[in-house]
Amino acid sequence: MKKTAKNLCGPEAGRAFYDGREAFMKAALEDVAGQFSLDGASFYEYDEKLGLLRLRQRHAHGISFEHEESLRPLPGSAAARAIEALAPASSKTPGGSFLYSPFRFDYCDPSGGRSVVPCFGLVRMERSARKPRFSHSEASRADAYLRSFLRDYYKAEFFSLHRKYEKSVAAITELTEVFATALRVQDSFRHILAGIQTYFGFDRVRLYLIDEKNHKLKGELSADIRGQIKSMAYEEIPLEPGAHRFADIVLGKSSGAFMERYKDYVLYMPLAVQGVTIGLLIVDNLLSQQLIEPAELAMLKSFGGQIALAVDNSRLFDKVEELSLYDELTKLPMRRYFNQRFQEEFYRAERFKQPLALVWADVDYFKEVNDTYGHQIGDKVLKEAGRVILSNLRKIDFPCRYGGDEIIILLPQASGIEAQRLAERLSRELSELRIPVPFSKTRELRVTMSIGVSTFPADASTMDGLLEKADDALYWVKSHGRGKIALYSDVAEEKKKSAQAESK
Repeated sequence: MKKTAKNLCGPEAGRAFYDGREAFMKAALEDVAGQFSLDGASFYEYDEKLGLLRLRQRHAHGISFEHEESLRPLPGSAAARAIEALAPASSKTPGGSFLYSPFRFDYCDPSGGRSVVPCFGLVRMERSARKPRFSHSEASRADAYLRSFLRDYYKAEFFSLHRKYEKSVAAITELTEVFATALRVQDSFRHILAGIQTYFGFDRVRLYLIDEKNHKLKGELSADIRGQIKSMAYEEIPLEPGAHRFADIVLGKSSGAFMERYKDYVLYMPLAVQGVTIGLLIVDNLLSQQLIEPAELAMLKSFGGQIALAVDNSRLFDKVEELSLYDELTKLPMRRYFNQRFQEEFYRAERFKQPLALVWADVDYFKEVNDTYGHQIGDKVLKEAGRVILSNLRKIDFPCRYGGDEIIILLPQASGIEAQRLAERLSRELSELRIPVPFSKTRELRVTMSIGVSTFPADASTMDGLLEKADDALYWVKSHGRGKIALYSDVAEEKKKSAQAESK
């Protein structure tokens, strides 16, 4: 029969480390309780700096459970004597007998670093008043038994760390997908805060952005542990030294006593894009008083660049509105702004070696629509096309009415396959449109689009080349029946096959 934590004894029970720290502590307490007829056993870690014993796990009445409680040993108490002498100490009270077995050892950082990690604490063993107190020989045997068991504690720490690392990597992967591929234009901030709160489990996440025009730090949104997201538009902080600690952080000033006191429970992360600070992200566990672990801090900080980029792109989109560079009919940015944004996104793709996709589309038979039904119906077609496109884009995407019925969409950090999926979604929703035409026989007009897609760096290495390849893919669709989608890479392959067939 396969052994479990419950039927392992002594040093063999250390195999529970494979299931992580919590499982290891649970096995240790259950095992020692069984071996020495205990009514209860508790596992404490000792914080030397604060002089506190932190209860992590308890076993009582046949049940093991995680528990959090901090105790300060009284001078001269059995717990204090055990910690000071690093030797077992016992006590007798009206409530029963207690034996404190301390442990202390150092081991190499299980995360792979060269630093030494101290492990210091004790196990408290309990017997009710009806049972005999712990004899000297029994205390020695129990202490030796636990020390033998706890030699494998560092392995449990290693496997716990490994599981946390895997969980963090999974969270980062999912959040990257949320930020880079799933954001719609109206709710990016909500996705950012909700994603961070969900995957990291903080009590609260808050976002502040710099209002350069009014020289203020303005609150945007807050997400709490219940998943509720609230506006913080009422919060405005003058961006001046000494006005508020948040302003000081953004301005790079000293942190202050409050931040030093709660540094283990709060993270203040300035958001910067290309060296320019645009806002402040704050996460905290002030309500639960759960320490924010260094691994979580490192993961979140490594993610800061993508958060800042998503936030910055949201603000850039808003600036487009302020500059009135939208086409009034389709609500899409116009060509002159597209040219500027195209340069910025292409430069960013080159510099950071990221993919960039370009979608070029036009409405099928648009000239015939105008000639047959008039420009008012044609305008309705373009207006609906613009609405469908805007409702399907991520915040970082940039659409443009390039001219007439031609529409171009920039897709930063998107591959050809991802661009094709977007194009398919747009094509499907457009094909479902029904434009009312009361004076026609059919009473309605259906709309389709031809779409060509090119990508950097796979298809082209220059801006002009990227436009040319997307145009080639679009032309291929229009010359093969329209209403379809083509990747330039597929078109190039088709042309190659046709050329080979003709040469035979």
